[in-house]
Amino acid sequence: MKAILNTKLVTPEGIIWDGALTFENGRIVSAGWRNQIVIPKDAEVIDAQGKYTAPGFIDIHCHGAGQDYFHEAPLRCCQHFIAHGVTTVLPTLYHNLSMKEMMDAAATIRAYRKHGLGRIMDGLYMEGPYMNGIGSFQSNIQTQKTICLEDFQPLVDAVGDMVRIWAIDPARENLEAFMAYAKHVNPDTRFALGHSNATFAQCKRIERYGVRVQTHHGDSGKAKGLAQGTIGAGCDEYTLYNHDMYAELICDEVGIHVDPDMIKLVVRIKGEDKIILISDSMCEKKAYRNNAAAGIAYGPDLNYDDAGFLAGSHLTLDNACRNLMKHTAYGLCHAIRFATYNPARLLGIDDKVGSLMPGRYANMILISDDVRVEQVFLYGEAIL
Repeated sequence: MKAILNTKLVTPEGIIWDGALTFENGRIVSAGWRNQIVIPKDAEVIDAQGKYTAPGFIDIHCHGAGQDYFHEAPLRCCQHFIAHGVTTVLPTLYHNLSMKEMMDAAATIRAYRKHGLGRIMDGLYMEGPYMNGIGSFQSNIQTQKTICLEDFQPLVDAVGDMVRIWAIDPARENLEAFMAYAKHVNPDTRFALGHSNATFAQCKRIERYGVRVQTHHGDSGKAKGLAQGTIGAGCDEYTLYNHDMYAELICDEVGIHVDPDMIKLVVRIKGEDKIILISDSMCEKKAYRNNAAAGIAYGPDLNYDDAGFLAGSHLTLDNACRNLMKHTAYGLCHAIRFATYNPARLLGIDDKVGSLMPGRYANMILISDDVRVEQVFLYGEAIL
């Protein structure tokens, strides 16, 4: 058995200032106040030197990093994100890939995810195929034709068991046929409101299939108003109104994806248990810059496409937590919750990861008070 002492434990309920945690065989055995935790005499003691112990980050929406997408270099991507405290990640495939390319990409990820560092890849986030043409890399969107079984059945059959989340556009015709088949293949899969100008009513019509999260809230498209000067109710409004919906937030350094005041508003409306921080991290194949002529602002940790429009970020969740704390009045417990416990609950894996409760995997990080990752444990093994 191993024990982490001289540490502050970060929990969804608060901080245990004088904490202790024990673990063995890849799982947490006990966690709590030091004077309440029994430390076996033969335990290997890890002195945290006053650092915080928190659950490993869970990034549910992440395409890649550096020069690589996950499906191009899974190991390099895993190494990059582990170094920033991510112990669970959903590699994200975008709808600029053809159906065949999606299947090939998923096969590569499947081969790597069962061993070594690849174990952090816990399924797929499919940002497509059935969103609309808004969003980044619009010149290369592959799946804008009519939705039909002959097209999507081979894809769902090949990758559906791995898919944790499918991002969809509720306004697409015949979408329900796809959603029903995806749920048939994998009843545990969830759906996200992806790039869409759908109306509130269109969102509500498909909620029975398990729509539980909105892809990067505030940056997915807007419903049209009914008359000049009016504001329509669409995916953003549906997410804010529906108690069961989680909202993904990209918290970049200067608040471009989501304005800091909007972050505060969204958290206040949704509540602390329905916010999920994501990186939406992209690799940088070319050094694209923002399209200033079109009013696209520049952010040092953001990514841009070939037309200069926003295309994800170069964030990791340690940065996202730090940015959230900088932009708002929310503190360390909130930031960690939004990047660990909440995404675990969305995915239905909170009995395995996302907190420091006994029985959970010993996927943990030691961090400073400004969320600098000092050490990472993956299934109880010190990785960093």
